Amino acid sequence: MKRWQRIVATIVVVLVAAGGLAWKYQSRLIGLGVGWYMARISSQEARDGSIDRRRATVAGMHRALLLSPPPDELVPELFDVLTDLGRRMAAGDVPLAWGAYVYTGYVRQLLQERAGGRPPRTVDQIRAALDDEVRFYAIRARPGEDGIRLGDAFGAGADTYTADEIEQAAREGRQLPLH
Repeated sequence: MKRWQRIVATIVVVLVAAGGLAWKYQSRLIGLGVGWYMARISSQEARDGSIDRRRATVAGMHRALLLSPPPDELVPELFDVLTDLGRRMAAGDVPLAWGAYVYTGYVRQLLQERAGGRPPRTVDQIRAALDDEVRFYAIRARPGEDGIRLGDAFGAGADTYTADEIEQAAREGRQLPLH
């Protein structure tokens, strides 16, 4: 085997191994990506002095959790909470339902104790508060369950039906299997 063939073979083996590891640990990688991206938005807007993207993100989460949008003075802190909690949920350290519970509890406590957002918590204080919640409720990753995976983003393997599929099955008189 020639030298260039050995080099190509070695590169292929390394790429396949790296791809396999990336696939196996994709939840962790997605969690790191979530944390990095959201921290980047936060620091970018902190330099600009705006909160538009953070406000939209927090408002979207509040809409999903059926909460009213928070006042603007709470948005930076709640965005930091979402950043840390989102990283944990994507990695699978905190199940999604527990993440929603912890977040709504944090919002409720924030509105009761510091409605004006003063004094604002630092990222380290937020992380410590979330660590306390996780420890108090003994929240752990579910055994055998990964966090968010690439297939989840594209709906692969989803055990759901569209409204059209349900209506068509009803017209045809057939039962859809429940998983």
